[in-house]
Amino acid sequence: MDQNEKMIGRLQAEECIRHLRAHNFDADFFETGKEAVDFLREHVKKGSSIGVGGSATLSALGIIDDLTDNPDYKFLDRYHTDDTKKIFRESFFADVYLMSSNAVTLDGCLYNVDGNGNRVAALIYGPDKVYVICGVNKIVPTLSDAITRVKQTAAPANNVRLKMDNPCTKQGRCFECLSEHSICNEFVVTRRSGQKGRIHVLLINEKLGY
Repeated sequence: MDQNEKMIGRLQAEECIRHLRAHNFDADFFETGKEAVDFLREHVKKGSSIGVGGSATLSALGIIDDLTDNPDYKFLDRYHTDDTKKIFRESFFADVYLMSSNAVTLDGCLYNVDGNGNRVAALIYGPDKVYVICGVNKIVPTLSDAITRVKQTAAPANNVRLKMDNPCTKQGRCFECLSEHSICNEFVVTRRSGQKGRIHVLLINEKLGY
């Protein structure tokens, strides 16, 4: 991102954060991913159990690498296990859950599409604290734009990343398929955090994830 894009990202993030806070979310802005990661290191207590949702953003920020084999935390490691289902269930009861969002609307809502449902389940209810970490590229004007963003960008890119044999990997856009291997099964709008501050959105002035 050049300086002009960063200025627009900053302005949109400021508006988004105002609305997120009005909707009972905690929300903060960071110029760089490093600042956001440092914030997490400061606020996540040592000894906490930590679950994660599948996320290109978390990987790009080095968060997964930092947590793997880290003795300071009990990392519920979905990436190095023979029993993913067990890790997903344990993550529902984690002290802290880290994830990204497929889109964040300017008026303060989160929009997510999930395959297994473990990520949106943890977002909705379970872990005591959920950090939703997003680049400003995830900010969209409206819920309608969030739906379009997932269909045109997030879903196809994630299908390619996961090497799924679905129509979008061949033609680059969503066909609302009913494929046996579809990763677009749960569509969740989080309009408001029911428990004040339980969900904390970190907006980073970078392009991160899909």
